[in-house]
Formats: sequence, structure tokens, C-alpha cells
Amino acid sequence: MSLKQLFSEFLKMPYFKNHAASSGHVHNFANHEAAITDLMIKHGYSRFTPSKKLHKKNYNSDEFLSEMPDKSFIEQPFGTHSSPDFFIKSETNIIPLEAKSSETASHPTYNSGGIKQGFYYIFCSKKTNSTTIYRGEDIITIEQQQLIDEHIKDEKIRATLLNEKLKNIDVNSRGISFYPRPMIYQSGGGTFTNYFSHKNKERDEERAIYSL
Repeated sequence: MSLKQLFSEFLKMPYFKNHAASSGHVHNFANHEAAITDLMIKHGYSRFTPSKKLHKKNYNSDEFLSEMPDKSFIEQPFGTHSSPDFFIKSETNIIPLEAKSSETASHPTYNSGGIKQGFYYIFCSKKTNSTTIYRGEDIITIEQQQLIDEHIKDEKIRATLLNEKLKNIDVNSRGISFYPRPMIYQSGGGTFTNYFSHKNKERDEERAIYSL
């Protein structure tokens, strides 16, 4: 099965919790990622274990996962607390895939990880008991990401200066300091944030599939 066909199968998935001990549907998978793994194996993709630990700094190099066979995947390639959740190898490239799930909302939560250009996302919601797929660049533009990156950089500089001032007046010797944590979210109501009724839903699903 090609990656295009596999991603079409992803679209048929119901809701699964991302972190719970049982699924949100009638299947017996540990979580959303386990359900994705099972579907890949079912359609002829196999687990691959790299010969050595992977590092993000090597991600864009030509040698990155050059030994990875076609129609294989890696789970948690950079660890359980780092994106992406999967790398999937096709005949032509390696796809970074991130699993998102929500029990209460019709949009995912990105938090400080942000929305990654070049990443493919699978998002399911309990509210609709369905799944959608999309690419990071169809949610956030490069220009928007650049503005956010610049702001984060400026905020870190300001935080460093603030913490020096806090340290100088720490008469209680409590080590009070401030840590700026970037939080990427979406707002504006369902017209903007509902991934299942959004005007670009079908467009973004098709872009994801046909770009593979």
C-alpha cells in the first residue's frame, strides 16, 4: 500500500485518546498512537529500529535514516516527549507524522511545541468521533512562524534582563525568576478553530495526501 493509500485509511479512523489506557471507541488499543501503529502494520508497514540514537541536529542531512527501508516506520524517534511521533519511509522520502487527539475540543492543542512546517498531522476528536489529516504549512504560514520565532527570541532576551533584576533584589533569598513559555493556540471561534467544519478541511486533506 502506498503512502497516499495509507493516509486515506487514516481518514477512516474513529476517535482514540492520545494518552489513556483505553481507546475512546470500541477497539482495544492502548492509545491513538497504538491505533495508528496497528493500521500501518495491517497495511504492510513494518517497525524499524535505527542502529544508533537519532539526533534532531541531523534531521535535514542527506544521510539521515539512509538505512531505513521503504514501507517502514519508527515510533518516537527522538523520545517520548519530543516530536514527531513517527517517521514513515516511502519510496521517495521520509514523512514526519504527529498524532493529535482531543476529548473535548474540535481542534488540537499544540502548546510550546508549535505547528511544524513539513510535518503531517493526524487529529481525531471525541466530539465528532472522526479523524482529519493536514500538513503544518496549511495551518500556519512561514511568515507567521517567523513572527512568532522573532517574538520568542526577544522575549528570552527580556526574560534574561528581568531575572538579573529579580536576583539583585532577592532579599528573601528565594531565587525568584521568570520563565517565558511560548504557547501556540488558535482563537476566533469555530469558523477558525473547528478542524472538522473548517472551510479548508477537504482542501488540506487532499493537499496532505497528494503531496506524499
